[in-house]
Amino acid sequence: MLKHVRAVLIVMAVPALTLLGLREIGGTAIFKGYDVGLKWHTYPGKVVINADPEGNMTCWVRLKIRGASASYLSTTSANQRLRVYEEQQVADGRWIAIVKDGQTPEEKFDWPTGGTITLSTQPPSPDVLYVMDWYVFPSNKGFDSQERSRWRGLGFRISVALLVLSLIGGTLEAVDKVREKREPFSPQICLQTLIRAVEGNTPDESKRMRNLLERVLIEGVSVRDALGHLRLESVKRWQFWFITRREFRSRLTYLIDELTRYLDRL
Repeated sequence: MLKHVRAVLIVMAVPALTLLGLREIGGTAIFKGYDVGLKWHTYPGKVVINADPEGNMTCWVRLKIRGASASYLSTTSANQRLRVYEEQQVADGRWIAIVKDGQTPEEKFDWPTGGTITLSTQPPSPDVLYVMDWYVFPSNKGFDSQERSRWRGLGFRISVALLVLSLIGGTLEAVDKVREKREPFSPQICLQTLIRAVEGNTPDESKRMRNLLERVLIEGVSVRDALGHLRLESVKRWQFWFITRREFRSRLTYLIDELTRYLDRL
């Protein structure tokens, strides 16, 4: 069960990276609109708007302002005068358009990277201008809006959450793989432990003794065939076997005696 949960968590990296790294799939946009990064700061009688597009932008802007009708003045940080006109009144405010100075509605103006737009009431008002909603219409991109910006923000938060869950799943999987697995107790496990405890006079001799015992006791090879792999004379092979056998039997006898002593306590 836990393994399946870890697998599901790891797979979450796919939609997470997709949402973070791709704008569209198969020609269909994941999140509609061109992200202009519109932000604003409100002050008494004015609002300062800035954007963060990929380079200069030619566009016109539509804002929903809270309050009654008023006259406005708008300029860019490069001292370019813009035209502001009211589009429509709604129950909780009004829509206004900021366009290039002139008589043409929705005419786009140049908005350089890092530039700002200041919108102020005329005459100056002590009331704070509050932007309730907005649209930006670039010349060569899909329009952006407050609603689309919110969806992008939600998608980013979801993708980050999925990525975090995926990292948690990957970490749990890695921990599970490196964690030492407990082997079930069995007579063979006990036998292997005893074989590993056999010691000769040298490390090389200890290794040969253990290999010989494993072939005879674990693999079931006959003593004669097991000795055939030793590069020793026939007599010395059997001498080596008797030494190995004595060493192992002494340890096995000691273990049996100790286990019998513990058994008698029960």
